[in-house]
Amino acid sequence: MQGADAKMRSREAARRGRRGLFLLVEATRQLRGERGDRRVRDARLTCVSGTGGWFCANVTMILGV
Repeated sequence: MQGADAKMRSREAARRGRRGLFLLVEATRQLRGERGDRRVRDARLTCVSGTGGWFCANVTMILGV
């Protein structure tokens, strides 16, 4: 999945309430150094936070290596 196709899929998933999962995947890839041009240099700690759901669920995760 590359370029415009990846962006369209990400946007569609975000509209369907799956944005939090995409944030978690992005944070994990940043820590692994897998993001190429979008990489945060020397990332060792991330914070992922999301709200939503029918009952207004809130989740915050701190990930590190």
